[in-house]
Amino acid sequence: MALPMLIAFTYLPGFVTMVFRGMPTVWRGRHRLIFCWLISLQAVPPGRKTLAEMARWTPATMTAWRFGRVLKATSWNVHLLVRWWAQDLLATLPSPANGVLYLLGDGRHADKRGTKHPGAQKGRTSKHHPWFLGLRFVGLMAAWDDYRLPGGFRRMLPQRHADYCSENALLREMVGACVPPRGAKLVLVGGEAA
Repeated sequence: MALPMLIAFTYLPGFVTMVFRGMPTVWRGRHRLIFCWLISLQAVPPGRKTLAEMARWTPATMTAWRFGRVLKATSWNVHLLVRWWAQDLLATLPSPANGVLYLLGDGRHADKRGTKHPGAQKGRTSKHHPWFLGLRFVGLMAAWDDYRLPGGFRRMLPQRHADYCSENALLREMVGACVPPRGAKLVLVGGEAA
């Protein structure tokens, strides 16, 4: 029986550092470097993509504890990163053939298990839907030709929260921040009928 060889990577590939060079500075210290390692390790090593498994493929200074610390850091803004990735992809991918870009908004919820979360909500989205306990969010997707990519997302806070915004207000905010690609002559915005 042959055991699989384990070869650790000693440096980040050049194209990874080039892609992330224009990333907004939302981290402190070496968090940006560790995040680049996390992204590149999603594609390269085989097997499960747990933090402990990915740390086995990196230099000794990149440990699972450091990966977890970056993911739990409160100093970075995930909305800014998703918007940056979406804008970078919109500029890179070919323009719509017919010149029409579709922005589609959708409200969802993720079921919550375990301890009570301050942003968790209990209720129904309408009288015809089942009850849920979880986190509600609004997503924006940009679509044209054969491409579909996320344009942004926002978490909805409970109505009793002081910073509560309606689903429509969050969607309008995301649509206003989206910059269409150069070849898009018309932008159509759609959403749920509910």
